[in-house]
Amino acid sequence: MKIALLDDHRIVVEGIRNLLEPQHEVVSIFTEANQLFQFLQQNEIDLLITDYQMPDTNGIEVCKKAKAIQPLLKVLLLSMHDETPIVQQAIQAGVNGFLIKSVSRQELALALEKIGKGLNYYSAEISSKLIQEDTPIKLSEREFQVLQLILKEKSNKQIADTLFLSERTVETYRKNLYKKANATTLVGLVKFAYEHHLMP
Repeated sequence: MKIALLDDHRIVVEGIRNLLEPQHEVVSIFTEANQLFQFLQQNEIDLLITDYQMPDTNGIEVCKKAKAIQPLLKVLLLSMHDETPIVQQAIQAGVNGFLIKSVSRQELALALEKIGKGLNYYSAEISSKLIQEDTPIKLSEREFQVLQLILKEKSNKQIADTLFLSERTVETYRKNLYKKANATTLVGLVKFAYEHHLMP
């Protein structure tokens, strides 16, 4: 993918570029949104990674304007803010991914992989907030963690080892999740997770 980066702090975009290269092609970096828009008028890219908070605009407005110039452009938003209204506005604006700035290199790579395949990607913190708002079904933090591991096809023993729980406790969480999702099979649980932006 051809990637462009936008953040008003040059040290940040330089740091992100160092994380991405050489596995990914970073074609240009920007510290001002107007510079980016001018670039997009003349150059096609596959993905824009943009900060949310900037002095004269925000990532949501950048997403809207960038996609108006290049409708097929994918946008990944990085933010220190995970408030539900901001997340919902970002999704409505068409962002393809939303990550908290404390994201690890591994999760950033996973997000790029998913977006590159045409999927959306939201970090665990974001997905957890979305489900609390988008559905009357409430998941505890532990249930959410177990769900993420189930979706990664982990066994009860693997989940127990990861979360320092007993296998019996994991099985109880698993049963509760199936019940809350009104699912009887893993396929049903996956469908539930997909509909509510909970895919890992």
